[in-house]
Parts: sequence; structure tokens; C-alpha cells
Amino acid sequence: MRRPTINFSQWKFSVDLKETSDIQNQEGLPASGCDCEDCSSWRKYYIYSLPEDLLDSFKRIGVDLDYPSDCYGSGDNLRVIFHVVGEIQIGPDSKIFNKNLNENIMNYVPIRQEPWLSVMVLPARDSFEPSPKRANGTDHGVICIDMRLKLVKSSENA
Repeated sequence: MRRPTINFSQWKFSVDLKETSDIQNQEGLPASGCDCEDCSSWRKYYIYSLPEDLLDSFKRIGVDLDYPSDCYGSGDNLRVIFHVVGEIQIGPDSKIFNKNLNENIMNYVPIRQEPWLSVMVLPARDSFEPSPKRANGTDHGVICIDMRLKLVKSSENA
């Protein structure tokens, strides 16, 4: 089942909801079945850590926020990765040219400054991170949503 275009922050996706559901919490991914401190903290506090519109967007594209593909960090600073099946219609590029380094670097787009939240969206095949496989055994059409954020532990700090 393909949905028309769905807004996700500064991006727009067309999403296959059935296939997205099928790849959630796929065995073999780094955070699959994980109960480490980072994964446990994410599950407990993501409701406070993401803005309402982003929470709604994740729900609309069929992502189960309790089960990231990967989740790790240092203290309350986390990197959390999810995947969906579909196509990126429009949005910021995943790489930008850095003149000081004279090379392309990852483009994490700031969503808010405090508490810090940035997102990068790219085809999974362009990511260095492990990605789930579709029923046909490939990652063709799999989109990686890669977030870096400061975990918020109460609604008063969000």
C-alpha cells in the first residue's frame, strides 16, 4: 500500500506502509531486541525528546519508535536511526560540501537548537549504517532517518 506524499519535517516521502511495517524491529540490526541503557532511555523518554509534529510524522509513515534500527550515544546525547520503505520526493541533501575540509560531509539538518535535535534523511544504500532488508532481500527503496539529539527526560524541559 503506497501513500501519496507525506511530510516529514523538511522532507516529503511516498511510503509503502505494509513494507515499512514488515522491516520494523528486524532481527540482526544493532538495536534489535536491545535493552542497553541507551535503548531503554530512548524508549522511556522519546515522547519528551521529539516535537509533536515529528512524533505525528513518524506515526504517519509507520515507524514504531520503540524499536529503532540503531541507538547509541554518550550520556543524554543519542544517535537514533529508523528506516522506512518508500521514496524521498523532496528535502535537504544528505551531504553538503565543506570548503574548509574540501570534501562532502553529512548534512544533519537542525530541527531545533535547544534541546538539540538534528535529522539526516538518505537512501539506506548511501548510509554507512546497517539497514533492514525488504522481503526481496535488498535495501532498494529503504530510507534511513538518522537523528542526533539531546534526550529530554521530562515534559518541562521539552
